[in-house]
Amino acid sequence: MALLIIDNRPAFLPPGDDSNSLLTLPLGGYSVLYHVLTRIGDVAGERVFVCPTFPTSPRYEGRIRREPHQRIELVSPERLFVIQQQVEVGDYLVVVEPRLWPASGYDSELIARSLQEYGAATHAVAIGADAEGTRELLECDAEGNVQRVQRYFNRQNLPENGNTAVCCSVVPARAVAGVRLSSLADLRFALFERGVLSRDLPMRSDLLNLSDGHAYLTLNERILADTLRNGNGNGNGAHLTVRTERILVGTGCSIDPSARLVPPLIIQSNVTIEQGATVIGPTVVGAGSRIGAGAVVAQSVLSGDAVVLPGGAVWQEVVCGEAGIASQRHGEPSVPSVPRPISRPSSNERVMAHPWQASQDALPAKRLQLVIKRVMDCVLSGLAIIVLAPLLGIVAAAVRISSPGPAFFAHRREQRGGKEFHCWKFRTMVANAHLLQRELYEHNEVDGPQFSLTDDPRVTRLGRWLRATNIDELPQLFNVFLGHMSLVGPRPSPFRENQICVPWRRARLSVRPGITGLWQVCRSDRSEGDFHQWIFCDMMYVRHFSLCLDLKILLATVVSLGGKWNVPLSWMVPTADRHPGRIEPFVACLRREATE
Repeated sequence: MALLIIDNRPAFLPPGDDSNSLLTLPLGGYSVLYHVLTRIGDVAGERVFVCPTFPTSPRYEGRIRREPHQRIELVSPERLFVIQQQVEVGDYLVVVEPRLWPASGYDSELIARSLQEYGAATHAVAIGADAEGTRELLECDAEGNVQRVQRYFNRQNLPENGNTAVCCSVVPARAVAGVRLSSLADLRFALFERGVLSRDLPMRSDLLNLSDGHAYLTLNERILADTLRNGNGNGNGAHLTVRTERILVGTGCSIDPSARLVPPLIIQSNVTIEQGATVIGPTVVGAGSRIGAGAVVAQSVLSGDAVVLPGGAVWQEVVCGEAGIASQRHGEPSVPSVPRPISRPSSNERVMAHPWQASQDALPAKRLQLVIKRVMDCVLSGLAIIVLAPLLGIVAAAVRISSPGPAFFAHRREQRGGKEFHCWKFRTMVANAHLLQRELYEHNEVDGPQFSLTDDPRVTRLGRWLRATNIDELPQLFNVFLGHMSLVGPRPSPFRENQICVPWRRARLSVRPGITGLWQVCRSDRSEGDFHQWIFCDMMYVRHFSLCLDLKILLATVVSLGGKWNVPLSWMVPTADRHPGRIEPFVACLRREATE
């Protein structure tokens, strides 16, 4: 096994800089190359090849070979046959292109597992970390009139909506002989042309396109935060020492006492910061850099041996060579114009130049409440199943006897994260009810994506009684016990209903659906259609989630006999009366906008 790294020269590097490349740039306390080697070097073995896609120089080669404890060989794209001469017939290459950096990091276990499961070429294809991501397309008729808006969600429409960018490949070493290797996409296509057996392995991660300066700064900020969070003894910054809180400094640095350092900062070895200079984080200062007297560096990255001239200013820049030259006009410093163009990925390489990921982790107190909530769900649903077992058996038998068909009805619904599950209920309709629904759509009495009729002809005589008493929903206790649902949460809905409003979908699928919820006990416009209330209540529940709110909803469900009459929302959420989007004006506003 050997590691082959494709090196690129980002567009934001100065045209005359022949010593730097993406691999030589700083990343946290080390270089990009070091992070690649530490993440997948153990899996790939001791042999490391670097394939630059640009003309090299002795200065560049010296920087590449500066990494300790690694035997690195440089190979040009045209001379990959050298690898064929140095490997055995059964050897494999792990090929990575750090330009397309997985936001979740390289997965060494995925690489090792792919070798065990599949003997041909494997390409790890990033499909995006956001399972709820969506894109919208307008469907028009022949005259160009808009017919409808079609939404494509990652999970349900992965082939149409997923990324197709390769972030890592594991290939037979001899298969790359003679291939001009400028990108993983080229390698994938070349192997396909040669008839080499291959497969795509989906990897749930976004990609940072490090050809763009913004994405490179974003990655440095993440690595910097991880290094400071984990301390300097975990391999991310063992050569750094703590100067003050959230400031790590390497060996051989000369920092003037009058210099102002504002964390978070990582200052690598042999850096000089002169009198009166200001460095504002998040910033990474590469080894051997110099910041002149009175200069200001803010939220930037300085490459190795970079220089910020006295009195200069650098803000949100990637600095290579000299920068921050003072302007002659009015004596004011000018911000250096290091080009950082936003990359435009090709159609087969939809990567994120500047991604933002909303954290799915709640605050510690919220996480604890979620754990307690899950324990309560298991205990209470388990006890309820045991106590109600005789009733469940009698109702199941009655359903089977009263009308042809099974005792239970299972419908595909979406749970937390958009995963689908079978939501169980006692069957209250005729066996072929779903086939008759389309014929009844014109009589629908509610708004939004839901469907409801007061006198639905599909409901059986026993089914009307089961619905009136809410006994039909008791089998959902099994869903609660298995973790598909919770006792309290948004109403479980199928994908067809959830796709109507994207923000609502994202909010309600961030928690488990429930047997009862805020909307069920607080809804008040049943006769006029209450889809907007449904959206509002789900949003309010997710925003104000607490164990206390869950207990209130459970009590309100019992008191209102399963929502037979509405409970004021302000009883459930005390801040609802002061909320600028209180339910009545909120619904009125939405309806007014719809009519306009």
